[in-house]
Amino acid sequence: MKPTADTVLEISTPLHEKQILANPAELFLTHWPDDTETLDTIRSLLQQRQLLERQQKTAQNKTGILSRQIGEAKSNNQATDKLIASMQTLSTKRKTLNKQSKQINQDILHYFAQQTRSGDQKKAKHNNNTNNQRYLSTAANIETIHIEIFDADNMEDWNQYVTAHPASTIHHHAEWRHILRQSYGHENLYLCARNNDQRIVGILPLVHIKSRLFGDKLVSMPFFQRGGAIADTPEIELKLIQAAANYSLQMKVDYTEFRDDTPRDRLPEPCATQTHKVNMVLALPDSKQTLWQDFTAKLRAQIRRPQRESCQVFIGGQEYLNDFYAVYSRNMCDLGSPVQSKQFIKNILQQFPQNSWLIIIKLDQRPVSAGFLLGFKHTMEIPLASTIRDVNPLSINMLLYWEVLKFAIKQNYSQFDFGRSSKNAGTYRFKQQWGAQPKQLYWHYYLGQSQAPPSLSPSNPKYAAIIKIWKRLPLPLANFLGPAIVKNIP
Repeated sequence: MKPTADTVLEISTPLHEKQILANPAELFLTHWPDDTETLDTIRSLLQQRQLLERQQKTAQNKTGILSRQIGEAKSNNQATDKLIASMQTLSTKRKTLNKQSKQINQDILHYFAQQTRSGDQKKAKHNNNTNNQRYLSTAANIETIHIEIFDADNMEDWNQYVTAHPASTIHHHAEWRHILRQSYGHENLYLCARNNDQRIVGILPLVHIKSRLFGDKLVSMPFFQRGGAIADTPEIELKLIQAAANYSLQMKVDYTEFRDDTPRDRLPEPCATQTHKVNMVLALPDSKQTLWQDFTAKLRAQIRRPQRESCQVFIGGQEYLNDFYAVYSRNMCDLGSPVQSKQFIKNILQQFPQNSWLIIIKLDQRPVSAGFLLGFKHTMEIPLASTIRDVNPLSINMLLYWEVLKFAIKQNYSQFDFGRSSKNAGTYRFKQQWGAQPKQLYWHYYLGQSQAPPSLSPSNPKYAAIIKIWKRLPLPLANFLGPAIVKNIP
């Protein structure tokens, strides 16, 4: 956090900067006596500051002496060139000492602010656990609840429920049924639970994905990490899941997949659960300065590296779609992975104009890094991000994420979702260095016609040859074939 003269830090009582900097070690010891490591750091900074203050005082005294000598020389018509040069050198030294002293003060204030934010986050976490419940009701007469297929022409009722439910995501919105049908031809099965008053008390969006190569399944929701059942009570959620299982038997699909961030008991048999994926989520402060100070010195250095390249950053909508797709498709081809269609991304931007953005970073007028952003309620997420391989030595991807995080703060989001990762994988560690914390994902399966949950991961050995071939495809051919494949790998 870069302090200003009006900064106020909440400890046990409000303390201004001057109060903290007057005797920081004693004050820190009073409030956080158990944090001896930080206390030692503050004491070391204080010693450095005291040394600088002595050097500043010496330089100030020398300045006074030189000033008098220059005045006397001028009065006696003597040469002053050497004296003035010495004065200029001394002035530069005083500025440097002053800058170093201010930086130390900022570092000291940062440790106080860090402790204060830590307390605030613990308090906020406690408040979230006690007040921000997943369910809208504590009880419901499950016998009065009936499940029906939702009317596709009545999106408003569905979306009103999504907006009001504390566990909903943007992927629960009804617009996705149109996006996925228009982009990939996928049909859907949107289930809702109603009470005797015909009020919606639960929803479950499902998308039917049918492929000879990759199987026949219902997924809630494909291409994203969450989107399972949400309802007023857990009993209603289970009733929706059971209804989905019944429909899957009628449709004779291989399995039905429910992507949740909550564990579930009493799932319909035969069932399975995969927990190898986690969501990486960063709690955002209220300013980019605070976020910057929270980063490690190594991370800040990695961000500064591409800033020296005079990159240009652009954030907007469909006007950047071609630039985005040029970067995204090139990178995915290099990785040996098929791409989402450009039309899919365009349809999302059109359906969610207030909740979706593209970010582009250009180097020498060439798009080299790009990200696709979605925002809903208090969370911004980045479903797609890519950087051209030949600029990797410049760490452009670090600049991309820094710009994205700044934008999320500017848009008043309180957390940033880096997306899913396998535990302790390379992407997990990359996201962890930004301060992101893992949140367990639970992907539940009603197996139906299948004997086991799917394994569609690129790390699956049976896909190794395909990935190797894909990396060698010409980019236009990869872009042509990719969407036809990826639409069946949710």
